[in-house]
Amino acid sequence: MKLLTLCDDAQLFAACTLRDPSDPLEGSTALHTTHDQTAVMQNRQALSHHLGIPLTDWCLSAQTHSAHAYHVRHADRGRGACSMDDAIADCDALYTEERRLLIGVFTADCVPLLCHDPHSGIIAAIHSGWPGTVKQITYHTLRTLLAQGLQPATTRVWIGPCIHTASFQIRQDVIDQIRALPFDTAPYLHVQADGSALCDNVGLNVHMLQEQGIPRDNIHICALDTCAERTRCFSYRRDHTTQRHLTFLYRK
Repeated sequence: MKLLTLCDDAQLFAACTLRDPSDPLEGSTALHTTHDQTAVMQNRQALSHHLGIPLTDWCLSAQTHSAHAYHVRHADRGRGACSMDDAIADCDALYTEERRLLIGVFTADCVPLLCHDPHSGIIAAIHSGWPGTVKQITYHTLRTLLAQGLQPATTRVWIGPCIHTASFQIRQDVIDQIRALPFDTAPYLHVQADGSALCDNVGLNVHMLQEQGIPRDNIHICALDTCAERTRCFSYRRDHTTQRHLTFLYRK
């Protein structure tokens, strides 16, 4: 199982699974997008073994491009790890103060954001495709986390592999929805001669993070463009794939 490590220190391990042709389904760990549940579980078991984190200490959601965040507690351990039947329903952000609990999000172009505040102990994983961005999932999740005690000045954020501006061409219907956001979106839309635009979905989410007081220096952006990087990345826009990266974090 190939991994891109985003953070590995005394407090936290954060990483993203990468495409690997030697694995079943090239390493996809997403149950909700495939009929080959057996292959996915092979990959999850392999990842669990590699990390030394049993599936009973994972918690995953059923993503729907919503703006819903869920507070994961001890009783939720194991939900969504082996079946979609008990996954956290209709949810695209998970957060917890629990130690030794893996939470994460699945993407194949959408923006995965991982947050950790060592002051409060809060960790969070957010999935923000353009529908989640126009619903302001990052803004709403951060507002929830602030109410739970998260300290912006000490919060670190990692944005994993996702589609970047040069690959993300959008048409008028999506342009209009992004322009309806309650801040100036002009810096994140690069209008083309044919009326389309290249969209900086990463930048839109970084804007929401900074609005809530997270310093720009605390936000770390992976340069991998999932649409452009064929060898290591899954891309729905490029291939209409059902395969997904898992971007996750684990507080030690």
